[in-house]
Amino acid sequence: MAQVLVLMSSPRKNGNTDRLANAFIKGVEENGYSTEKIYVNYQNIKSCLGCNICQKTNQCVQKDDMQEIYEKMLEAKVIVFASTVYFYTFNASMKLLLDRTCTFAIEKTIHDKDFYLLSTGLAPDESYFRIIKETFQKYIDCLRVGGNRFVDSILGF
Repeated sequence: MAQVLVLMSSPRKNGNTDRLANAFIKGVEENGYSTEKIYVNYQNIKSCLGCNICQKTNQCVQKDDMQEIYEKMLEAKVIVFASTVYFYTFNASMKLLLDRTCTFAIEKTIHDKDFYLLSTGLAPDESYFRIIKETFQKYIDCLRVGGNRFVDSILGF
C-alpha cells in the first residue's frame, strides 16, 4: 500500500506535468514515504452514467479500472492530482476520474486525506490557475466526512 498516491493525467509521459510529479515523488520518497503513480490517461475509465446506483449500494455498476483506483484512494494517506491545465481547469481524463468518484462524496467513504494539486500549463502567470485551484477545493469540499484538506498546490507556468 502506497502512503502517497499520485494520479497523473497528462497525456504526455515525461512531459512537464509528469516531470513535476516525478520531482514531487522524489522528495516524498526521500522523506521515507512510499508512493505509487497511476497514469490516468492510460486507464480504462468510463464516463459516469448518472444512474445514482452508487448512492444506494456504495458501488459503481461499471466494471473498469476505477475499482482499483477507488481502493488505492481509500488506502492512501495523501492523494496528489497532477493535471495539465486545459481551458483553465483539469484535462478530460482527470475530469472523468473526478466525476467517477461521486461515490466517495455521496456515501462519505473518503476521509482524513491530505490532497495536493500539481499542475502545469502554458500561461504567463499564476492567475491562469485560479479556476483549477477553485475546482479542486470544491471537489475536496464534496468529500463531506471531514478531515480532508487541500494542503498545497505546485504550479508550473
